[in-house]
Amino acid sequence: MPGLQVETLMGPVGGAAEGCPVLSWKGIPYAAPPTRERRFRPPAPVKPWAAVRDATRYGPQAVQFTSATGQGVEGEEDCLTLNVWAPAEPAAPRPVLFWIHGGAFLHGSGGLYDGAWLAEVCDAVVVTVNYRLGPLGFLDLEHLGRADTANPALRDLVAALEWVRGNIASFGGDPGRVTLSGQSAGGMLTSTLLAVPAARGLFHQALVLSGAARNVHTPDQNAEVTGRLLTALDTTADRLADVPVRALRDAAARVVATAGDDVLRGDGFCPVVDGTVLPRAPLAAVANGAARHLPVWISHVSHEMDIFLGPPAAPVLAGTDTAGRTALGEQRWAELGKAYASLPEAGRDPHLDLLDDTMWLIPAIRLAEAQQASGGQVWFSRFDHVPGMPPYDRLGATHGADNRCLWAHPPAFNNLAGLPPAPPMRPTDLAVTATLHRAVRAFLHTGAPDWPRYEPKDRATMILDNRSRIAYDPRRERRLLWADLPSDAAP
Repeated sequence: MPGLQVETLMGPVGGAAEGCPVLSWKGIPYAAPPTRERRFRPPAPVKPWAAVRDATRYGPQAVQFTSATGQGVEGEEDCLTLNVWAPAEPAAPRPVLFWIHGGAFLHGSGGLYDGAWLAEVCDAVVVTVNYRLGPLGFLDLEHLGRADTANPALRDLVAALEWVRGNIASFGGDPGRVTLSGQSAGGMLTSTLLAVPAARGLFHQALVLSGAARNVHTPDQNAEVTGRLLTALDTTADRLADVPVRALRDAAARVVATAGDDVLRGDGFCPVVDGTVLPRAPLAAVANGAARHLPVWISHVSHEMDIFLGPPAAPVLAGTDTAGRTALGEQRWAELGKAYASLPEAGRDPHLDLLDDTMWLIPAIRLAEAQQASGGQVWFSRFDHVPGMPPYDRLGATHGADNRCLWAHPPAFNNLAGLPPAPPMRPTDLAVTATLHRAVRAFLHTGAPDWPRYEPKDRATMILDNRSRIAYDPRRERRLLWADLPSDAAP
């Protein structure tokens, strides 16, 4: 088991003892700074160092693409670092949880997640990672003559996984038992990496939270995003490497604000099916067996879309509605709307339920079906618990509720994303969090959570709530409304 000083392949790092029996190492670079001529390019190797590197503080977050235009730049381009937590108690090599943060591909940081409690309660090594965001991470310029620029963020994550393979044993982790996981955009990236050839063999199972293989752009959509960005900047592709970050961020905000149309369908920046890094759409790749060798656990939250009702998230709602109309046609979309209106949950807007299923539930089911049909193992869950903290105490079991419990430090919630301090966890919060942590621990150590696999005959689903239980084919009526549509027709 490591001490505070650990020798990595690039040089020694010095960590810190946490307030529990866990050690941490933060801000470790896994790739060279992607700055200047390396902007939009694949991550390059880190230059080795000889002296012990201070690894007691998080590295800079990636440039954030959510602040209003004209404001100061948050984050840095030199951001490709990761963080490691490991139990201090000597043991055989432990399984590894590799966590990809969410944030709509535009914001977030691995430094928002304190992995000390998960490392302790799951008896695992926990890794969180930064990757490039917005246009810096998801712009493909190859169609404009800029070679080797496709999917920088996906390549960042592959580089970080390669770092884990080469170094995690020095931290007490088992490089042969790596679970890839993330929530929201992190879940979408997790499911996308199932289809990335360069990532094959770098992880051995996947836990996908609220992000099932839907959010990718075609080459045509990428060309549209690129054109809008260049127009907003009044520049050309060969000059993008020299554009100041503030100008790039302001232009990206304009692209995101217009993303709810029938071309982009709500996604301003996301992975691109470029034919090389990502050869085909993730769902098609999984259906073809890309992940049949991997145990996969897929989860969603009961009412994901409720958190997007505020004005800043308008492109998400508008884009999802447009995606449905475009993919299914006006007549079929209208028929779906009428069908949802005939079976709404009490007190809910049936159109919101339709959007919820369009973006979250149906893609999750189709990913599970594709994995199972290809010969792979898959488990399914739904998070119904309402955490006793803002905004969930007001909005209910909506997007991110599971994340608050997964990363909680009982008896307190972890203050992710800079939200106001939460009140102490209630008994129900503690109980659901303990159930979730037991399931994650079982998955990390055995490759299976503690409920039956998802099979077409019964569709076993763990409902994580105040009284957690197994349900069989929950929301069957809503699922069947989509059953006659081909898997590539759903938005």
